[in-house]
Amino acid sequence: MSNHEPFYAAKCVFRHHQHEPNDGKKYVYEDRIILIHADSMDDAIEKAEKEANEYADLGTEYLEYVNVFHLFDYILHHGSEVYSETRSSDLEPEEYIDHFHDSGAEHCKKYT
Repeated sequence: MSNHEPFYAAKCVFRHHQHEPNDGKKYVYEDRIILIHADSMDDAIEKAEKEANEYADLGTEYLEYVNVFHLFDYILHHGSEVYSETRSSDLEPEEYIDHFHDSGAEHCKKYT
């Protein structure tokens, strides 16, 4: 490896088809974040896309979206940052959360 922090977090987006729609929705979308050991950002993207296609072969659709974050902690430990994504927006905080993170259709437990 050419750098001291050879790990990346890669977020890929998938779409699952539902046989019985939940809440009247046709699809379930999944943001999946995995760790990648790579020599560079380009190498991490290539490896993440390969893994995403393998995951999709298990019965979901890879939407050809990958976002890679270079991990800066050399040794992962409790509290290590494993992913970060920033976005510019004119939305106020509550609107932002509702639009991007809490639309009401999430399939996860969240604390509010």
